This record gives sequence, structure tokens and C-alpha cells, in this order.
Amino acid sequence: MSHRKVIVVGVDGSAASKSALRWAIAQGDNTVEAVVAAVREPAFVPATSLGVYPYAYKPEAERRRPADRQLHDVVTEVTAGVPGAPEVAEIVVASDPTVALVQASRRADLLVLGAKGHNRIADVFPGSVTAHCVRHAACPVVVIPPAAVD
Repeated sequence: MSHRKVIVVGVDGSAASKSALRWAIAQGDNTVEAVVAAVREPAFVPATSLGVYPYAYKPEAERRRPADRQLHDVVTEVTAGVPGAPEVAEIVVASDPTVALVQASRRADLLVLGAKGHNRIADVFPGSVTAHCVRHAACPVVVIPPAAVD
């Protein structure tokens, strides 16, 4: 009896994250979870000469709506181009991307991220989220290089 692997993919709407999702889907009969982080809003804006003004309160569901929509659009776009693509679980986490992905790695067999290199320096040094996940993930991490981005 074979174990279906859980592959978590960090998705932010970039071409690199779409390539990471394509790569994860192509790995065969696995459970693929696409995770996007909806960063929490701060409780207050910094003090100004006019005083401290609180952000208008938005329920969590309303704050997550743009991330839900973005994630669904990315998953739809990527799976439409892959014949026989498995169903991809869409997970929106109200957290910082580094926290969300490291936490998701605890239930995963593999974490897949896209590298966003746009120049020689960026090609050599991974972005802050990727670098953090490589150091702190609880499972192996695959980083899809910029050259693999279609």
C-alpha cells in the first residue's frame, strides 16, 4: 500500500509560484495543497501629527477575500493547463508567509516554493521567505529556480 504524499506549495500569484504549483502537480498521485498567506492588518497606524487613527475594523472573512480569489484564480489557471490534474486544496492562512509555510510544512512530506530571481544577485540568493523556509521547514524543501519559470 503506497502512501499519498502531501505536497504543500507556497502561492503568491507570481510566475515563480505558478511554476512551483505546476511542478508539484506533475509529481504524480499526491495530495497537493496550495497555501497563500493573507497578512494580518496592524491594529493601528503609526502615530502622526494628527494623532493615532485605528484601521477600520474588517472581519477576518473580508480580509481574506482577496487572497481567496487570487489563490483560486492561480489554481484554476495552472490546473487548466495540466491534463488530468488532481484536485488542489486551496488554503488561505491569516498569517505572515514565513509563519504560514513553516507551519504547513509540519503536516507535509514536501514544501515547494518558487524562487523569484530577476537578476544575477537574486539568482544566487533566495528571497527572504524562501530562505526562511529552507532553514526552518519541518520537511524537505524544493525551490524551483527562476530559469524554470515559463
